[in-house]
Amino acid sequence: TGSGWMVPPATAVLGLDQDGAPLLLRLPSPNVAHVLIAGTTGSGKTALQRTIVASLALLNPQRSLQLVLIDPKGRGLRPFAGLPHLLNPVVTDVDDAVATLHRLVAEMERRDNQGRSEPRLVVVIDELADLLLVGGKQMEQVLTRLTQRGREAGIHLVVSTQKPTAALMGGLIKSNFPARLVGSVASAEDARIATGLAATGAERLLGQGDFLVVAKGEVTRRQAADMADRQLRGVVACLLSRSR
Repeated sequence: TGSGWMVPPATAVLGLDQDGAPLLLRLPSPNVAHVLIAGTTGSGKTALQRTIVASLALLNPQRSLQLVLIDPKGRGLRPFAGLPHLLNPVVTDVDDAVATLHRLVAEMERRDNQGRSEPRLVVVIDELADLLLVGGKQMEQVLTRLTQRGREAGIHLVVSTQKPTAALMGGLIKSNFPARLVGSVASAEDARIATGLAATGAERLLGQGDFLVVAKGEVTRRQAADMADRQLRGVVACLLSRSR
């Protein structure tokens, strides 16, 4: 980077720490692999997810990293329409989402058979709870397969939700998301489910990008970066011009 910091492949930048060093999220690490982002409206959850997508696209060429964006509400990931790294257009329909995830399972199995893990495929899902409510058991099963076996095949999931309830998501997220990014949530119970730990205080966070980073059983508090829609569209335009 311009400041002299080297960012490893398939690594997202979440922001900067108090010394100006980048806060890195290295997806290939066994301590990360897949990421759950949780937080209520106003927590900065969508902004953080978009920062992750933008940094992955800016720091990794298309030949080494591709993105699948699933956005049931058609709002959070819309600025990335046309991004060269997209494996397919942004998915907004639930049936299309199920079909897309099934294709990814087939790709995972093909890579397993061939011993391949490149290019990295990062699947970004905005509002997982809504997708599970509509997609039901079939959606949960296909996501579980991807989270359980995807890392070895170079497939990583970055999912967000504002409803980290045990009834809806407990079975899926309990052991399949080693890394959690948790903003302000509605209750101590939601905080426990989202972080996988007791008494983290996530329900008392300030919002607007005030997040807990949970990995390897450790919790640190950080301020996440934010990028405006105009900046995101500028990123897409810049990468499009580079790819021509």
